[in-house]
Amino acid sequence: MIIESKPIIICIVGPSGSGKTTMARFLEKALDIPMLVSYTTRPKRPNEIDGVDHRFVTEDQMPSRDKMLAYTKFGNYHYWMPLEEVEDKGICTYVIDEKGLLELAENFSDDYNLFSILVKRDTDKLIAQVGKERVKRDLERVSIPEAEYCTVIANNDRIEDFLADSYKLIKNFLE
Repeated sequence: MIIESKPIIICIVGPSGSGKTTMARFLEKALDIPMLVSYTTRPKRPNEIDGVDHRFVTEDQMPSRDKMLAYTKFGNYHYWMPLEEVEDKGICTYVIDEKGLLELAENFSDDYNLFSILVKRDTDKLIAQVGKERVKRDLERVSIPEAEYCTVIANNDRIEDFLADSYKLIKNFLE
């Protein structure tokens, strides 16, 4: 149930290569819903842009946990979202992992309307896109049963269909 006075965070979850970020960027362009960009201590990859893909910082720049909306650690690297990033937004999207979503729901469900979306993709298509090791790593992470998400969307065929379905899904949610 949406409570009008609370900001909305559309939480987009799914394995690497499923289309989470593509969906969030599309919603930003199509519906003017800003996308939160997480912070990380991991090094920037050659194809990444600071402030677009992540905000790349050092551990010294990490705020205390009480100033974070969500936090997770993969290997030796930290990922988080500062609370101040979402304070002035009425609605936004947030590409987040299952662990972060659970933490967000546990700590902030009284403060925000959380709309969780699981983006599913055929395993063979994921392996072709991101590789077997990355798919295996994703399967070993914390898992939330499908039934616990607000909705599930598939990204198995044409990207145009996936984005059209995403648009309809969010338009219906907001009406």
